Amino acid sequence: MAAGADEIAVVVLAYGSGGEHGPLLESLRSEGVAPESVLVVHNPAAPGEPPPAVPAGVEVVQMESNLGYAGAMNRGVERQLGRGATWLLVLTHDARLRPGALAALLAAANGEPGYGVLGPALVFSDSGAPFSFGGTTDANGSNAHVREAPRASSGIRACDWIDGGTLLLRGDMLALTGAFDERFWAYCEEADLCLRARRAGYGVGVVLDALADQAPGGANRPGAWSYLLTRNGLEYARRAAGARGAVTGVLRKTVLVASYLARTLLRATGLRPGDPRETWVLAIGTGRGTLDFLRRRWGPPPSDLPGLGDVSNA
Repeated sequence: MAAGADEIAVVVLAYGSGGEHGPLLESLRSEGVAPESVLVVHNPAAPGEPPPAVPAGVEVVQMESNLGYAGAMNRGVERQLGRGATWLLVLTHDARLRPGALAALLAAANGEPGYGVLGPALVFSDSGAPFSFGGTTDANGSNAHVREAPRASSGIRACDWIDGGTLLLRGDMLALTGAFDERFWAYCEEADLCLRARRAGYGVGVVLDALADQAPGGANRPGAWSYLLTRNGLEYARRAAGARGAVTGVLRKTVLVASYLARTLLRATGLRPGDPRETWVLAIGTGRGTLDFLRRRWGPPPSDLPGLGDVSNA
């Protein structure tokens, strides 16, 4: 058994009926996690979609509709915390822990108790190229992934936030900070949780000895992605940097919408290559996300938003 694997409870967020969670559950089993410690929360992609098949001993919690990342993950977190979990490992179904990653995460957590949020270094599933060594927030509240590998190859690299696909969370920290803000629905909720953790005095960091694969899905939902990342990113900037963050963010998004519209026009007239519908979707998503931030509209993306892609049953 991986050292300390019996100390954690796991929440896996599964979406749809494609079975992407299967290899993840198998990797957890191979790392020594007991099936009884694993909870799968299922966001159905269509009304009436049945719960997914899971190995014996793994519990499934079925949502009636797609609650997004924040709402569905919170249902699992609440259930596992109620069972007295010391550590919670929360994962999306497309995450893949590489051998030894879980043991490295737990060793770091036990060795550095000041950290409330830890995650592995992430690489793209398709290419193996670096995806994230944690995230940074600048003085204006704007977020960015750290793509460049640090000089150190082991230990913990402190950062401002960690991608929500793979997070190890301290149970007593969650009791103090609360879990994910469900108003975000999806995107930026993990950065917001990390912000609250840091303000409560907990460290946030990437365990460089742990490695996981991730397959970001923004390309599958360009309209929803641009809308949610804009609206939620502006709210995060406001929380992180106050009025300065909100004003600077709105100005940046306004310029970005103008850029998308100009590119759409150039593509439509043949002056630039590419499908004008691609940039049009991004312009609409970014513009509506900005407006809905200003009018304080939360929850899932609007049902009439172009480019919703695989976001459905919300």
